[in-house]
Amino acid sequence: MQLGIAGIGAQNSASQNYQAKNRKNKPQNVAFKRIVAEIAKDSQDVRVEKNVRQFFAFMKKTVKQAQAGDKKANKTLRGLIGKDAAKELVQDRKGYTKKTDETTKLIPLSGLGTRGAEIRNAVTGALGMKDTHKAVMPLPAVLGTHNGRPVRLNTVTNEFLHMMQAKILSPFEKLDFIKSEKSDGDLSVVVKGIKKGLVPTNKPAVLTYTDDIGSHGHQDYVNLVRAAKKEKPSSDTEIISVGFLATKEETAGKLGTFLPEGGAFKVFEKPSMEKLNELVPGEQKIMTNIGKTLFMPKGLQNIEHRAAVDPVSLTKMDKGEPKLHVTEGALKPAGEKGALKVIPKGGQFSDVGNGTVFTDKMVEIANGEMKHVFPEVLEKQVRKNVTAHPDGKSATLDYGNRKVVLATSKE
Repeated sequence: MQLGIAGIGAQNSASQNYQAKNRKNKPQNVAFKRIVAEIAKDSQDVRVEKNVRQFFAFMKKTVKQAQAGDKKANKTLRGLIGKDAAKELVQDRKGYTKKTDETTKLIPLSGLGTRGAEIRNAVTGALGMKDTHKAVMPLPAVLGTHNGRPVRLNTVTNEFLHMMQAKILSPFEKLDFIKSEKSDGDLSVVVKGIKKGLVPTNKPAVLTYTDDIGSHGHQDYVNLVRAAKKEKPSSDTEIISVGFLATKEETAGKLGTFLPEGGAFKVFEKPSMEKLNELVPGEQKIMTNIGKTLFMPKGLQNIEHRAAVDPVSLTKMDKGEPKLHVTEGALKPAGEKGALKVIPKGGQFSDVGNGTVFTDKMVEIANGEMKHVFPEVLEKQVRKNVTAHPDGKSATLDYGNRKVVLATSKE
């Protein structure tokens, strides 16, 4: 099944002409698409960039080895991104990339994440590593080796693997980093990307957070693609987001919410339990924001305009400073004018950036209570390498040459 979304939301003649020309000429040399990540000096930018580049170098090398007939590399690739995507990449990586999509992939990697620092430091300290960013904290599973070093699983590389399985990302795409002095919000990668010419506003752009895990993550991207393809050129939709049904207890003060109102959605950033009880009756579940968002061309053009004439409208005050903010600056305004669509995510989901929740979820995966979070070959490693202690208050994570004992939320 082809999952490319070339032409979705092609709401101007430039985009339509581009597609027509490419359909007519059918060029042999495919221009690989782009992934843009923002990193910041106050968020361990050097280590984050190194980790992401290592992952892409490893994936490129694995594909090339598989193309050269290396059966072990082929098996590794199939295990990481699924048989279908791996087969296409090995047989014709240019053809695969041509069919991926016409979207830009946006990854906000600035923002250190203070809530889980103690857990992260316990892991990196035991492994003899420097403290690290939440998205690149090593998980107890290894993809393979590159230049003699293990390429460890983490939540950002897990998202990249999901994107590749969904066929919206190629290991051979152009990788750009926007480098900031300090973290200035998750929407910054969109605003700065547009200003720097890295994010075209006549094509869709997918933005994804990287401090969470969920079952069947690749399907989220497949569903975003399908929803976007259904949009007509005349549609007013600016943003399509994935929402997960959670209880009030799981949501209150922790997650952004999408609450249906008529044919539109009202958006709230981490509402309190009091606010949720006021808005939602009884034990009804809440549609929460999991941070997988597709900006349609109209949405990107709206952000570009507001960044020029009213940049404050894109921000939220955070500890006394205005930060460019996806929920407050983009999702909420789109919801207010009926330009936001939300598609539901099935299965399971959790934000693992919040300290001991990380340990809880590793234990749940090891016990089989949470499944299909990572590629099966990596999930098997997690099941093998995580052992819950009898009292339930802690667990041991085995990283091969070192073991780490981490507290659970029951401590």
